[in-house]
Amino acid sequence: MINVTLRRGYHSAFDDLVKYPPRGVRYDIPKLVTTSKSKTITDIKRKLFRFYTRVTNKPHSIYVPHKSNSQLIHACSGVIPLNNSPWVLDIEHVNSFVGFQPGRHLSNVKTEVESRLSSSNCKKILPWSEAGKQSLLHGLDTKNFKHKIEVVYPAMAPIKKVKKIKHDKPTVLYIGNNFYEKGARELLQAFDRVKKKIDLKLIIVSNTPREYLEKYGKQVEFHEPKIPRQKIIDEFYAKSDVFVLPSYHDTFGVVYEEAMNTMTPPIATDVFAIPEIIEDGGITLKTPVSYYNDKYQFNWKSWEEFGDYIKRHQFPEFVDKLSKSMIKILEDDSMRKKMARRGRELIERGKISVESRNENLRRIYEEALKE
Repeated sequence: MINVTLRRGYHSAFDDLVKYPPRGVRYDIPKLVTTSKSKTITDIKRKLFRFYTRVTNKPHSIYVPHKSNSQLIHACSGVIPLNNSPWVLDIEHVNSFVGFQPGRHLSNVKTEVESRLSSSNCKKILPWSEAGKQSLLHGLDTKNFKHKIEVVYPAMAPIKKVKKIKHDKPTVLYIGNNFYEKGARELLQAFDRVKKKIDLKLIIVSNTPREYLEKYGKQVEFHEPKIPRQKIIDEFYAKSDVFVLPSYHDTFGVVYEEAMNTMTPPIATDVFAIPEIIEDGGITLKTPVSYYNDKYQFNWKSWEEFGDYIKRHQFPEFVDKLSKSMIKILEDDSMRKKMARRGRELIERGKISVESRNENLRRIYEEALKE
């Protein structure tokens, strides 16, 4: 048995790591540095941590409390352990080291980050994707720790039985905050075109601006976000044929895994790691704009600047491609079912499966302890 202290973090990507750990691994999760059952307490912890790192001009780093029998620390989401003991670290993007905070630049803490990743205590750096790996290689001087970098994809356990509810119309589902940045406006514009050919239903779960609620309120089923995950699976995915999230800024997108898990093939964009996740289990479209440049670094000064750009510009050619893809997948039952099966296969046995993730993590932990 390997005893690992897991600095779990707040991202839902780690839910199934806690529920389904690698064989022969026991995780201990310190309450002080992880999510709490109380949302209020969790929010206070996050704000205090971000305030501390901003004021001290430090990367996201912390001493991780651990029990005496702990053999290794696994820190999630780019938080660097300050412990004088072996640790591994997983990371979504190189800017995770400053918490994706607007106005905080990696260049301010770059030297310290490189020094800590080069230390003998750091055994492995685990980007969530090949795109995440490239963000590290282009964002840092990795000559002293390049050999430590290995991609391990966050995984989602397969739902035991996928239950689809019969429905009268072909149904398209969208789930995502950041209405403009995740392409909901373009989806509504595509919906206007598709409905002329197909009598479909569109469900949007988002923080939708009032103007779109008023314009489409009688045609589209709108819901506020933060609906419990089980309800999303049982009531939304269950009665949907296609999942559409044409995002311009996701670095990973656990929601795409969720869609494939429920055999709801996604239509997405080629932003960052999204194509790696979906492969041929859905459709990826070339995006008209992205938060990232060709070196996988941020292409904008802030999220706000990027959001303002999206709001001020229209992308008619992308809307045309999106509407054609929606028509194609909704009309071609064979293609849709093939993609649904392939997506589920990736969840069950592919690189984003719990089996693959756990096999990699078990080996990585063992290697870290041998050094």
